[in-house]
Amino acid sequence: MESQSLHGTFSHQEVLPEESELIRCLYESLQNQSGFHDFLAMLTTAINGCAAQLSFIRKAPRAIEHIWHAGLPDEFLAWYLDNNMIAHDAVTNHAVTQPPGEFHSALPLVEHGAPGDDYDRWEADHSMLDSAWLVVDASDTHIVLLTVQRTVAQGPYEQRELAALNRLVPFVRQTIGLAQTFHQHPSAEQSLSAIVELISEAAFVLNNQGLVVLANLRGDELMEREPCLAIRNQRFCFQSEVVQKAFFRAITSVSDAATGEEPVRPETLIVGRELEAPLAMTFRPLGHNELLTGGVLITVINSESRVFPSAAEIAEYFLLSPVEAEVCEDLVTGLSLKDIAAKRHKSEATIRSYLKQIFHKTGQSRQGQLISTVLSALLR
Repeated sequence: MESQSLHGTFSHQEVLPEESELIRCLYESLQNQSGFHDFLAMLTTAINGCAAQLSFIRKAPRAIEHIWHAGLPDEFLAWYLDNNMIAHDAVTNHAVTQPPGEFHSALPLVEHGAPGDDYDRWEADHSMLDSAWLVVDASDTHIVLLTVQRTVAQGPYEQRELAALNRLVPFVRQTIGLAQTFHQHPSAEQSLSAIVELISEAAFVLNNQGLVVLANLRGDELMEREPCLAIRNQRFCFQSEVVQKAFFRAITSVSDAATGEEPVRPETLIVGRELEAPLAMTFRPLGHNELLTGGVLITVINSESRVFPSAAEIAEYFLLSPVEAEVCEDLVTGLSLKDIAAKRHKSEATIRSYLKQIFHKTGQSRQGQLISTVLSALLR
């Protein structure tokens, strides 16, 4: 669609199509299992964008701590995190220095500072042209950033389109403020806490902003004795940057899955420890109910107290070849594909080809889902 056809949809008053419905959807996000996903999808359509994100960003060291999005593929999020692209993002690096304000076009920022070869290549591959960005909230340590992207075919943002977006700013700011201070009724929190205490393993509940809101006694004890992970500002933090990125991908995947029509599959992250057996963190979505407005349940298994499945058991149960079962066994013990390649004296490309076959035979599509499936079936 050419940008000229878009401009014809705006009145002289610069009002977005279905503005009242957008605002209604925005406030409903406070009670929506998918958080702000539906609002972002609706906003993207209204402004003729291709994708939108609402990100909670730590200023230093620069990192995304939580994100809702619409229109972004999983491969992009994985690439963005794995390559620390936020450090090269012109909009983000400028936005973290700004107070809350109005919507702006990203074009002036890109023109005065190229993000970098990798980022330029991604933008070219996806025909990206412009972003409308808004600093919703800011503190000494964090910002909340709303962005809506456009492709070359959709054209750059014009001032009257930004003005139409700015009509939403007071409502967006108020809703984000409510989301950050919103708490469940005390009786509901007590009920949920009682349920979590019934879980035999260490357990934690994250709300749909990614904040830890509850932990059972086993969870509190685990955090006291484990140096490899911690909870700071109500968020999980890990010593390993690789594990931190994998954790973010896992909770994002589980949260995203809850917004779709496909059955939600648990994700499992293996957290390695020095001189000790690894921890297995399993993520399950929590649906909207009278106790919680969506979220994630995390349970943590100490592999020292449970017997993890062997390659022979995995091969027999899932009808895998011996070498495929060995790859599964290594994944369950916390090895990366690179580590497995070195251990098995094979190329990483060969290990990835084995993994593709494993996915096909087990009906999974992600490593975290595969590990969850293996542990659910064979953990003793």
